[in-house]
Amino acid sequence: MKKQQTVILKSEVFNNSIGSPYAFNYPQLTTEQDKEIIAGLFEQLLIFDKITISTNRLNFGIAFLISRLGINTVERLIDSGYINFMIWTPVIVTGSGRQREDGTIDESVIYGQPPIAAGSLSDDDKDPEKNIYNALSHFQLHKDRKKIFTKKALKSYTVPNGMEFSSDSTKLIIDAYKNNNLQTLGLPYEREPDQLHLKERTLLLELGHKVLETAILSKYSLKSYDNFEHYAICKQNLHNIGKAYNVAGNSDTLFNLEGLPNLKQLFIQERMDFDSIFKVRHLSNAKFYRKWINEIGENSDAKEITKEYLNQIKGNTKFFETTEGKFLRNLSMYGANTALGAAVAGPAGAVTGYVLGLLETFWLDTLLKGKNPSMFIDEIKKEINNDQE
Repeated sequence: MKKQQTVILKSEVFNNSIGSPYAFNYPQLTTEQDKEIIAGLFEQLLIFDKITISTNRLNFGIAFLISRLGINTVERLIDSGYINFMIWTPVIVTGSGRQREDGTIDESVIYGQPPIAAGSLSDDDKDPEKNIYNALSHFQLHKDRKKIFTKKALKSYTVPNGMEFSSDSTKLIIDAYKNNNLQTLGLPYEREPDQLHLKERTLLLELGHKVLETAILSKYSLKSYDNFEHYAICKQNLHNIGKAYNVAGNSDTLFNLEGLPNLKQLFIQERMDFDSIFKVRHLSNAKFYRKWINEIGENSDAKEITKEYLNQIKGNTKFFETTEGKFLRNLSMYGANTALGAAVAGPAGAVTGYVLGLLETFWLDTLLKGKNPSMFIDEIKKEINNDQE
């Protein structure tokens, strides 16, 4: 009989903060904006298992990361399976009128035309290899170095069917308007879709983008930092979208409870180096924390998460209802050292203080206390102290 494999669900988050997916040029960012973007990625890498970064046709995402972190660090993030890239292929547009010779806009040409139209990036623009080339072309790198990076990065790409997503989202949002489901969102059904005014078309386009994003996130099971819950039109997609903003906010609460700035601020204040993630992420306490904060923190508020956190620290959890928990609880009633010493040494052996020390470390830290989220925060404290020495 084959041993059944356990499927471990990963927490994957969508990062669309590195440039607009619809931009036709690179944005000019301030130093503060630069640091805020990298700090956000730093935080995400510590509280989620994997990050999917949205890129546009120019691939500002990879170009930005290489310019700020260096190509070796970006390559290491890819090799470690920490980050993926998604080319944002779907396109939704609306007409804005025709410019007259005097510079004014003739809006009359929009009437009789569909309020929004679906599209997709061209085959050339959504080619991952071309996308990577667009990013690397901004750097003076040897062709062999570019070739090595490209080969590795290609494996981390996702390319959605842009036309399919944009067509479905366009149809859904127009149907929602015609059924007067957008009234509470400021767009009541008062005229036919092709007779909507420019301002109304702009709002319909904005709502279409919300539907589009939730559809893609739902398809790829990605957590979002955007709160879509107040959009009734997105309900059919929301059940697959995790609340990354809630997870991050509740993590901030716990760090504050321990008298520490949140993870973003620890990076911004230069109390932790970006490359420390390669060490910290692999600590067993960090893995436990990511799993715990994503399971507990997604649907809890600050008060609930604090209560759960304190319960975990005090050992007031379901662990003590398990066989191992009951066994250890009973041992504590008779004196842990004596009972555990006998269990390890056996009736014919004698347990030295050295062995008891190891035993206590193993049993008390990993079983009696159980792993708890405070251990990860303690690891962060140690990392801060090490960096400051």
